[in-house]
Amino acid sequence: MAENTNTETKQGEQAAEPTVTVDDLAKKIKELETQLAKQKKATDNASSDAADWKKKFYATQSEADQAEAKRKEAEEALRKENEALKRDKVIGAYSNRALSLGYDADLAALTAEAMANGDMSAVFDGIGQFIETVKSKAVTEAYAKQPTLSTGTPPSTSTVTNDEENKYRKWMGLPPKRN
Repeated sequence: MAENTNTETKQGEQAAEPTVTVDDLAKKIKELETQLAKQKKATDNASSDAADWKKKFYATQSEADQAEAKRKEAEEALRKENEALKRDKVIGAYSNRALSLGYDADLAALTAEAMANGDMSAVFDGIGQFIETVKSKAVTEAYAKQPTLSTGTPPSTSTVTNDEENKYRKWMGLPPKRN
């Protein structure tokens, strides 16, 4: 069996950190750029080869086969466009429904998009954001509706008793009693 080497440092020792120079980074960038250029050239070659083969294939087909292939391509394009329009309609309906519930426009659009994509995690995140918005709005409105404190004197037992007695006096048609 191969000998197991310990790569951990001992206490008090510093691990030697590899130093990266600018020249090393420049070389690495050049290597990556050349690889990217090679990949781009290969992609371009593959695309042109595919176009050449498609031309050759159409040249060997009969007119009926070519017409059928064009019809299928047009039908496929229409099908994709129809699916995109249906998806947009669903997203619009979901977005309008969310707006009618009180969502803001951005959150409604994001939630509707998530619903159309079937991303339930994002849907529940949107619902959570909406709930937090409603809660904070309710707290703000409650604070706005809260009456301010009066600077008057609090009622005492004598004023409460006089008020009750004056109510009865008024009911009986007598003038109110003065303090």
